[in-house]
Amino acid sequence: MLSTNFGQRYFWVMASIFCLLLNCEKKPTQPDDLPLSLAISTPSRSIYVGGKIQLIALATLADKSTKNVTAEAVWSNYPAMAGTVNEAGLFSASLEQTGNEQIRADYCGQSATIQIEVTRRAIFLSVLPAQITLASGSSCQFEAVAEFSPDSIVYITDKVQWTVDDKAAGSIDSSGLFFAKPGKTGCDTVFAEYQLLLARGVVQVTEEYFCPFEMVLIPAGRFIMGDNNGHPNEKPAHEVFLDAFEIGKYEVTNKQYVDYLNLALAAGEIIVSSGIVTGRKGPFAWLYYFRFHGSPEFPTEFIKYIETDDGNFQFVVNRGYENYPVIRVNWYGAAAFCLFYGLRLPTEAEWEKACRGGKQFEYGTIDGTISHDLANYYGTEGKDIYDSLAPVGSFPPNPFGLYDMSGNAAEYVFDSYAGDFYEISPAENPIGPGPENPVGMLAGRVALWRGGNWALQSYFCRSAFRGLYPDHVDASYLNQCGGGFRVARSLP
Repeated sequence: MLSTNFGQRYFWVMASIFCLLLNCEKKPTQPDDLPLSLAISTPSRSIYVGGKIQLIALATLADKSTKNVTAEAVWSNYPAMAGTVNEAGLFSASLEQTGNEQIRADYCGQSATIQIEVTRRAIFLSVLPAQITLASGSSCQFEAVAEFSPDSIVYITDKVQWTVDDKAAGSIDSSGLFFAKPGKTGCDTVFAEYQLLLARGVVQVTEEYFCPFEMVLIPAGRFIMGDNNGHPNEKPAHEVFLDAFEIGKYEVTNKQYVDYLNLALAAGEIIVSSGIVTGRKGPFAWLYYFRFHGSPEFPTEFIKYIETDDGNFQFVVNRGYENYPVIRVNWYGAAAFCLFYGLRLPTEAEWEKACRGGKQFEYGTIDGTISHDLANYYGTEGKDIYDSLAPVGSFPPNPFGLYDMSGNAAEYVFDSYAGDFYEISPAENPIGPGPENPVGMLAGRVALWRGGNWALQSYFCRSAFRGLYPDHVDASYLNQCGGGFRVARSLP
């Protein structure tokens, strides 16, 4: 039956082409009107099920001019499973079937083809970063993420139409790469359009690059990663080369995380229910980000969600805890925070190199040793007067000028976890298993953390220790979660 249908379609297509050619012969075309080539123009090469898209056939004539021959061309498509094109060049996508359709136009001996992808209809669209500052003359790659269903979230950066509002300070190409004009400053809004959805990001162009977080430059070079005397997953110790990068001087604080939550809430990026913040758009939609309620074992509530005088809601920091590191954050809530500002979590290798201070230190302290005068970990004595968290920067920095690399809050890193990764780790810029742009749940359903925290013994605060958290699909884990993070940035 399938063979018969294909034969019938083939017959009618060839018959249409023959009739068109015969028509051209009966009505000779003037020499200047002879087509040298034919092209198909389309506003998009992607369409959702049930949608329609008008195709245009453009003939290039002998005199180099172009002529719209859409109505005169013969249109066909193959395999005609995900949609059909009519005689006027209007392509109608199937109501249910997805796939690729090859569209063909024929006109007076010339032909042209393009491919149209029929996809499911997107529910939400988001742009990353949502807010970024660039130096004039520099560039930034924007990404677009679409949600087709709660279990289908994908990057579609190459499928959206990118535009800039007034192009005062920069321009953007079809791949989402924004160019800040040399010598120009100002604020531009970047738009991504896909199907019937529109998403935006804001870029502020200044004379010099500005990051909303204090960053420290870690120079390129080699160091020894791992510890042959430590836990089995820290073995073998191996030499690693890393390009230069920047990492946050401090752990991200409650104040900084609240600022992000309020911006994300206003943009519809998150939802709030029963003391839980959940992603609503982007690569981690429908996954838990953060819990602001405490637990009987650790009741302190650092961040609150309150109703304002005008009937709206916002996040605020409990007075006195503004400069404490944010905790009860899931890996997804840490990664989403970084992406929002055009940053990222540090890789395992970057974090460990930064912790060792350029001196192969066992601990991320000022001299590589650990004591309660140098770090906040299990117990209290000396300068460590804190029963739980301490304000960031309460103890001396390590030789790179980084604070709280050992103790205080445990810190998430980017990599997915594999216990034997060090045995096969690349020698340059290693990143653990998992995609470059993760979407949805973490591989293995565990998150890697480094540096220990206020409730852990000194052994867990070592530079080489690799800690694991469940990825907290069950939000109750976040009650006691001591996970925080710091940001990182690749250099241009």
